[in-house]
Amino acid sequence: MSVPTPPDPEALIAALLPATGIPLDPAWRAAVAANLRVAGAIATVLQAFSLPDSTEPAPVYEPGR
Repeated sequence: MSVPTPPDPEALIAALLPATGIPLDPAWRAAVAANLRVAGAIATVLQAFSLPDSTEPAPVYEPGR
């Protein structure tokens, strides 16, 4: 399975702000972009991890088990 490249955070911000109507103070734009970069890096690692076909989701989350 190929892992898609995360979108450019600045392009994502530019596209989503008008579409969602969410106001973003320009002083926060760099921090939002940095968080999107981290989220993209985490998603890339998770998507690259392949699971066997026999893997099924746990029906109930039970911490410590």
